[in-house]
Amino acid sequence: MKKVIIIGGGIAGLSAGIYCLMNGFSVELYEKNSVPGGECTGWDRQGYHIDNCIHWLTGCNPTDELYKIWRDIGAIDDSTEFYREPYFYGFEKDGKALHFWSDIDKARREFLEAAPEDKTEINKFFDAVKAAESVRIPCEKSLAEMNFTEYIKFGMTMAEMGKVIKEYGNNTISDLAGRFKSPLVSEMMKRYLHGTYKAVTLISSIGFYTSGTAAIPAGGSVGMIRRITERFQKLGGKLHTSCPAVKININGNRARSVEFSDGSTTECDFLVCAADPAVTFGKLLDKKYMDKNLRKMYTQKDGYKVSSAFNVSFGIIGTEDYGLKSGSFVYPCESYTVGKSTLSHIGIRLYDYDEKLFPKDRRVIQCNIPQENEDYEYWKSIYSDKERYNAEKRHAAEIIMARIISRFPELENRLVLLDIYSPYTFTKWCGAYKGAYMSFFEQKGYKSLTAKNSVKGLSNVFLASQWLTTNGGLPTAVTSGKFAAAHIEKQNKKSK
Repeated sequence: MKKVIIIGGGIAGLSAGIYCLMNGFSVELYEKNSVPGGECTGWDRQGYHIDNCIHWLTGCNPTDELYKIWRDIGAIDDSTEFYREPYFYGFEKDGKALHFWSDIDKARREFLEAAPEDKTEINKFFDAVKAAESVRIPCEKSLAEMNFTEYIKFGMTMAEMGKVIKEYGNNTISDLAGRFKSPLVSEMMKRYLHGTYKAVTLISSIGFYTSGTAAIPAGGSVGMIRRITERFQKLGGKLHTSCPAVKININGNRARSVEFSDGSTTECDFLVCAADPAVTFGKLLDKKYMDKNLRKMYTQKDGYKVSSAFNVSFGIIGTEDYGLKSGSFVYPCESYTVGKSTLSHIGIRLYDYDEKLFPKDRRVIQCNIPQENEDYEYWKSIYSDKERYNAEKRHAAEIIMARIISRFPELENRLVLLDIYSPYTFTKWCGAYKGAYMSFFEQKGYKSLTAKNSVKGLSNVFLASQWLTTNGGLPTAVTSGKFAAAHIEKQNKKSK
C-alpha cells in the first residue's frame, strides 16, 4: 500500500486520514500535542468541564450532504443524540429581551412586537434568514476545483441566496444595524461580530439554526474527537502524538520525507499538511508554494480579517437557576477593557445542555470576549513575562466576574474561576494564526476566496484546513480533508 503522512491531528487531518484509509492507503498521522483535535477540544478543571469548540455543528440533519461526511468519519452515528438550542443568541437591554429563535416565525413575531416601527425592515430581515436556509457547504468538490458548469450547478442549489445578496450583500453588520429605528433591535444586530464584518455572515448563521441543520452532538467537542479518532484507528490508521513536524524534505517536485522534533524521519508517498497554514508555509514549506488565493488572504489584511477571543470559564456552585438563561446571551454592562479593547457589553454562554458533561451541580459559564489584531499583539508582547501575563489575565477575569455578578447578584460567592486563556494561547497550542478560532472573514468590497487543496510545484503534497476558504470552521475543515484524500486517490491512479 502507498503511504500517506498527515501533519496535524485536528478535524481536517483526521478527516483526510479516514478518507485515505477508506481508499486503501496506509496512513500515519502526526500531531504536535498530546491529544488529537486541534482547536476542537475540551478539558476538565476542578471537577468541571470546559468545551472549547462546538457552539453548534452544521450538518446535523440526515438530509444534509454534510451529515454523510460526519457519519463517514465517525463524528456521529445512529446512536448520537443531539441538543438543538432554542435560539442562536439572545440580547437584553433595559429589561427587554430579544432572541434569534430557531423557530423563525416566533422570532419574527417577537421582533415585530418589540419594534412595530421597524416592521418593513424586520420582515425583510427574516425573509432573508429564511432564504439563507438554502446555504450549502460544498461536499463533493472544492469551489477552487470546480469548472464553470459545476460552479453554476452548485450555485443553483442555493438560488434563494441571490435575494439575500441583492438586499444585504453590500451591508456590513453596522450597516444592517443602522437600518432599524429601534435601539433594541439595532443593538441586537451588532452583538454577533465586529461591525465591519458582512451582514450576510450573521444572516447565514441564523439560517443554520432556523433550518435545523445546527445542533450539538452529545459529548461535545471531546466526545466527537474521541469517536473520530476511534474510527481512524479501527480503519488501521496510526496516530503519533507529541510529535511536532519540523521539516519537509523536498527532492525535485516531490516531498520525500518528514522530520520530527525527536530526530526521527519518515518517508512518504503522499503528504497532507493539515497544520495551520501559518505553520505549514514558512516553517515546513517555503512560502513560494502558497496558493495565490491563500496568499491574498494573508497579505491583504484590511480585506481579510480574523477574529479571536479572550476566554474566561466559571463553574457554578449549586443547582439553583440564578436567573440564568441557557445558551448564549448578551447584556450591556459598565465598560471594561480586555487587552486593548474597551467593551460595554458582555456575552455569556451557559453550558448545561449535556447532563454527562455538565450535570446540574457542575454547570459552566463561558465568556468569549472579542479580540482584534491589536489585542492579539498585546497578549503576544507580554507572554514572555509570565508574571505580568498571568496577572493581566487574572485582572481581566475578575472584572468579567464582577460584570456577571452585577447582572446576576445571586451568583455572588457562587462562581469558581476555572480557566483563562488569551488569543495567544491558541497560537502556542496549535499554531493558530493570530489566535483565531475561524479562518478569514472577507470585508466589504472584498470577495470570498477559496484556495486549492493541491500545492503547485509539488506533485504529492496536499492541504487540508479550514483556512483554505473564507468563513472557515468545522464544516470546511472536514470537507477539506475529504477533498485532499480525493486528490491523492486521483494522483495515485494517474501514476499506475
